Amino acid sequence: MPEPPLHERVAEVWREALRLDRLAEDDDFFEAGGHSLLAMRVASRLRDELDCDLPRRAIFEHRTVAALAAEIERRGAGA
Repeated sequence: MPEPPLHERVAEVWREALRLDRLAEDDDFFEAGGHSLLAMRVASRLRDELDCDLPRRAIFEHRTVAALAAEIERRGAGA
């Protein structure tokens, strides 16, 4: 079975971390209930799962699923 698109993988990690059933690609991580410690955990998990060089500050700079997925793609990861 093929891997889900990157934005779906990012959204899944965010939904699990935020304990949400639904999350739109343009929802802000912090407005959806995220906080700095959770952002660090999510960044770490995405770094491990996608084997990418994703800085911990990435979620602070790319606060939506779409923006973060684009940043991960820009860094050449998640393919």
